[in-house]
Amino acid sequence: MKFTGVLLLILAAVLIAVLIITTSPNIQMWYARYEEALTHFENSVAALQYRWAALFVIFLLYWIKSYVPIISIPALCVLSGMVFPTFNALLVNVTGIFIMLTVKYRVGRSSGGGNARKLLSKNETSKFLIELDGDGNPWLLFLFRLIPAFPINPVSQMYGSMYFDFKKFAWISYLGLAPKIISYTFIGHNMFNPLSWQFFLPIIILLTISGGSVLGLNALMNYFDKA
Repeated sequence: MKFTGVLLLILAAVLIAVLIITTSPNIQMWYARYEEALTHFENSVAALQYRWAALFVIFLLYWIKSYVPIISIPALCVLSGMVFPTFNALLVNVTGIFIMLTVKYRVGRSSGGGNARKLLSKNETSKFLIELDGDGNPWLLFLFRLIPAFPINPVSQMYGSMYFDFKKFAWISYLGLAPKIISYTFIGHNMFNPLSWQFFLPIIILLTISGGSVLGLNALMNYFDKA
């Protein structure tokens, strides 16, 4: 886990270096050849009709994601950012995430915590950290949402099985997921300008927060192991 956290921070530093390199005149001249094609593609997407159909499809994909792990949440957030204006795309992604949170939380309430809780409960330290007094640990939920290595659905099902208060669960989840939702949405919005700082900055912020949260969880686990 420590290695993963350090690796994410290194990747953030690498992207900062890449962003600096892209400001060189040679890179900008090379990019100018493709800029017109990207602008044309962006205008084509902006001119799409039947936005309500696209909205329905995205929400449907979020619902399917609740049951099928193959669909990527970053891809759905980026897709919304490409199709809709930024603020509208954020609302779409927040609503889509709420659909996922609700579905898997209810599954946990009715069917148990699933494999994630069984796996994490094998270690006494992780079991204590997760269950706390049996109702679920809100601070660990926040960390789970920050860390990219922990999928959304298993964590939602696990906290549902512990009868964690749903309103509290939703708000904490959104606080932890906010960097991802915002970053992926802005990445989608700037997908047609991939050498801009507006495209790189959300990725750098996301990697930095993710790396820091992984290292924080690793330090927490080590502390309780030694206690």
